[in-house]
Amino acid sequence: MDINDLFDGILKSINQFADEIAEQRLQEKMQETGRGPENGGKNAENFEAKEKRGMTDFPKME
Repeated sequence: MDINDLFDGILKSINQFADEIAEQRLQEKMQETGRGPENGGKNAENFEAKEKRGMTDFPKME
């Protein structure tokens, strides 16, 4: 095992942890707003799509 393999393993662990935290926060927001799958699947899907879109959208330059 070389140093690059070590750093790749560390990076994978960090990314997995970050993904779990992001998923947990999304679930908490869905519960707070009452838009979880148990309260209405259609709204939950729209909310989740907006959350994901908000993470990748950049402000438009004029």
